Amino acid sequence: MAVVLIVTNVIVGLPDWTGSDLVVFDSLCMTGVCLLVWWRRRFPISVAVAAGVLLLISYFNSAGATVSDQAVSDAAVAGSFLIAFALGTQLPWARSLLGLLPLTAGLAILGAQFNPFLLMITFGPWGIGLILASRQRAVDQLARRARELVGEREVFAAASVRYERARIARELHDVVAHSMTLMVVQANAGAYLAGTDPNGAAEALDAITETAAQARAEIDRLASLLDTTCPAEQGGLEVVDELVHRAQTAGLKVTYQVSGEVDSLLGSSIDAIHRIVQEAITNALKHAPGAEVTVTLHGGAEIVDLAVHNHAAPATLASSASLGLTGGGHGIAGMRARVHRHGGEFQAGPNGHGGWDVTARFPRRMRVST
Repeated sequence: MAVVLIVTNVIVGLPDWTGSDLVVFDSLCMTGVCLLVWWRRRFPISVAVAAGVLLLISYFNSAGATVSDQAVSDAAVAGSFLIAFALGTQLPWARSLLGLLPLTAGLAILGAQFNPFLLMITFGPWGIGLILASRQRAVDQLARRARELVGEREVFAAASVRYERARIARELHDVVAHSMTLMVVQANAGAYLAGTDPNGAAEALDAITETAAQARAEIDRLASLLDTTCPAEQGGLEVVDELVHRAQTAGLKVTYQVSGEVDSLLGSSIDAIHRIVQEAITNALKHAPGAEVTVTLHGGAEIVDLAVHNHAAPATLASSASLGLTGGGHGIAGMRARVHRHGGEFQAGPNGHGGWDVTARFPRRMRVST
């Protein structure tokens, strides 16, 4: 752009180059203003001040001659326009005034008369430059925020994957731990009855086979829940009935009591009830073998109450129990997380009579908690 302005200034003002020394000097000053356009983006303030100084030098050089508005060449006016625009786009408005004012003063003084057009040559492009610069800063900020959001999304996605893996691990723990505990109890009973009651030992082995088949069915059901390509079937409270039946088959004294409105429970609530009862019975089998267990479920209008209570284990069985040493210690934490995920309350602990109580209260409709 600077080269174009210089060439234009020389060609248009070619007759002036053969005139008096004053006219030639003025043409050199105008050419200098055009040349300064080359550095307008790198040194906007310095270029603007230098251009204003050249215009003032041209004015004082022509002080003894007749001066009119035509003393400023069209190329120099265009150069001043570009310099003022660079001031607005490259610098904040306060700093850019350090260059804009000398440039405007040079144009105004050299014009010899007040001319609003010469003021608009500088203030107009300067204001436009400020607006474009502010828009560009806004675009840059939005782009930077978009990149930050992409990074946050990736972090959240990774956290979601970790959370889902932990949830699947808890589901597998509930299924496998319960089934394995039942099979160990049944295997011990079969070994004890092998020499005295062959029929009872055979029944224990059949129970082991049934429990293993049920565990496989539970794992298949879990896999179907994770498979989004086909809808998973939601069972009713029959799964809890089956769970209690299997525990009774294993020799555990379990009482199951249901009251209130439970027919319209959502699938998520039934699954939570199933898993909590499953884990509580598993813990009773491991830590209080032979103890009596009571499962109570009450469905209210808005709240579902679940309680699992087991008495103290008989002294002879408690002293010989070895299952209490097994497990990873994640059962209670898993139950608490499951209830809290439904927006409910959970408590577990000794009841003061040598037994253990597990209570859960959560809304009928799942409210996801963070």
